[in-house]
Amino acid sequence: MTAPVPFNPIATTNAGGTFTIQSEGDIQGMTQDDPAVRFSLKGGYLAATEMLPMWGGVLIYEDIPNPSFNAGPNAALGSAVGRATSLVGGSFVASAISTFNQAHAMISSPQSPVPLAGSGMSVHYHRFGSGARIAVAIDPSLVSLEGGLVGQQVSWDFNLQRLVPYVAAYPANALTALSWGTVNGGQATGSTTSPHGLAPGADFTISGVTPTGYNGAFTALAGTTGSTLVWSLPVNPGAETVLGTLVAGGGALPCRINRISTGNSMIVVYNALTGAASWNYSGATAVIQI
Repeated sequence: MTAPVPFNPIATTNAGGTFTIQSEGDIQGMTQDDPAVRFSLKGGYLAATEMLPMWGGVLIYEDIPNPSFNAGPNAALGSAVGRATSLVGGSFVASAISTFNQAHAMISSPQSPVPLAGSGMSVHYHRFGSGARIAVAIDPSLVSLEGGLVGQQVSWDFNLQRLVPYVAAYPANALTALSWGTVNGGQATGSTTSPHGLAPGADFTISGVTPTGYNGAFTALAGTTGSTLVWSLPVNPGAETVLGTLVAGGGALPCRINRISTGNSMIVVYNALTGAASWNYSGATAVIQI
């Protein structure tokens, strides 16, 4: 009888916190190498009106550069960009997807390992129609699309910044009533002038309400049907004094789905309390061509 030592120099493992046993995962916001589209990479700066830092894999809008604008970066730095709120209408219609490629000015730190850009800092992106292949975060349910056609319709969650199942486009719709209650930890209920066409799980944006706590991007909860909208709102904004609008939304993201990876990709997780962003190494992504 001998005393064995549990050591095997031949065993093959992988370092903790990296991709799992295979290396086929993707990184959100990274554009695939392609000599045909390398010169389609654009650059701008994050608008001063943005409330969150920018990272790769986010749908953005871009302004036409204004050389006479002296309150911020010069037009030589490109367009002012920010988070888009719609695919089909409104003030901030998506025109591009931000990327980490060549984004050397973005800042990372031990507290926030994901590279971030603050207002006035450079943001790189690829426009729709460029042909760029870029990895974006997805709703894990989209794995059901595997084996289907690359042209299947999908939509975008402007709240979680990820690809989601298709939601038909819907027009702007004025609110006729708005209230807040303590049900399920706090939720708001609104009524629209006409049936909105949204179902539970769909993403939408409310704007123009006073108090402003009712405004923002939300996900429809159970009870959303017809002209009724229900969404989570943990903090009571107070009684409404000005009714706003359901911003036009939904619609198909103009893209082709090349590949889906679930549980083996790096996606961005933003902490609104600390302002830091970290990587989820077991996320779900899709490489889409835009």
